[in-house]
Amino acid sequence: EAMSDGLILNDMETGLVLEANPAAAAMHGYGHQKFIGLHPTTFTHPDSQRLFPGYIQTAQSGGIFQAEAVHLRRDGTPFHVEVRGVAFIYQQRPCLLSVIRDVSARVQNEQQLAQQMAARIREQASQATLQERQRLAQNLHDAVNQSLFSASLIAEVLPRLWARDPEEAQQSLEDLRRLTRGAMAEMRGLLAELHPLVLTDSDLGDLLRQLGDALTGRTNIPVEVNLMGKGSLPTDVQVAFYRVCQEALNNIAKHAWADRVEIDLRYDTNAAELHIGDNGRGFDPTHVPAGHYGLSMMHERAKTIGAELTVASQPGQGAEIVIRWNNHLKEELSMNGGRQEP
Repeated sequence: EAMSDGLILNDMETGLVLEANPAAAAMHGYGHQKFIGLHPTTFTHPDSQRLFPGYIQTAQSGGIFQAEAVHLRRDGTPFHVEVRGVAFIYQQRPCLLSVIRDVSARVQNEQQLAQQMAARIREQASQATLQERQRLAQNLHDAVNQSLFSASLIAEVLPRLWARDPEEAQQSLEDLRRLTRGAMAEMRGLLAELHPLVLTDSDLGDLLRQLGDALTGRTNIPVEVNLMGKGSLPTDVQVAFYRVCQEALNNIAKHAWADRVEIDLRYDTNAAELHIGDNGRGFDPTHVPAGHYGLSMMHERAKTIGAELTVASQPGQGAEIVIRWNNHLKEELSMNGGRQEP
């Protein structure tokens, strides 16, 4: 009688409660005598009554039944229980002997923990969204605003400059065209970041030209884009090619000190190659300074699509990044455990 767990003895045939300890009656809100003779459907939530057939079948086969269920107190309040039961002979009749443990506190704690985790995930997602917005806003400020500000200054002085020196004014017009074209390319790039379908639904050659125009607008480095052959790539391959080119051009803008960049995209049957080269100061690929994560990111991009990425550079000799993809190479890399040359 001092047990906190409830003990219930049910008739195997009728299901009626034949005997119970006071703890079982009390946890369901009944006096002991009132509890005797009840059918389990009286104190079992409808959603948990589906467990009855499995309980009986397990007990009849000599097994131990164990499950979590929802029971009902006399006033209709639901509470969570853990049920363990076996077949039992009582007064020469087959019965079900069940141990009932109230686990409401544990379930409530688990639910609270799940709610806290969900709230934390939502907060982290919101923070990530905010950081992404801040990054895009910073890109907008650093690239587009700078280009538009420079363009507005040129446009303001252009009439006076034209009257004084038409040849110099013509050069300023070219600068104005470069700046506005670069700003438009930057805006398209930001649009692609906000709407990823732009990267998959647009022509890859057009996307690479936009990246080149954006670099020229920011740095005044001319970028030549060459397309050889025609074709289309799987979505993940196109996105990876775009990201590799984007990262390579960012590295050129930051570190290369180049005055010429060339991008070559070559299509073949079920294959493609992308070359990004510059005539900058170059570097030793085996000794990349700490904090320069661009190359490792490009290698990871290539690995995800089963492509091969190579880096050719020497100090003072510029650099070339090449990513090669084809179905056969993807299969070979998969069979090789994804290993590829650095």
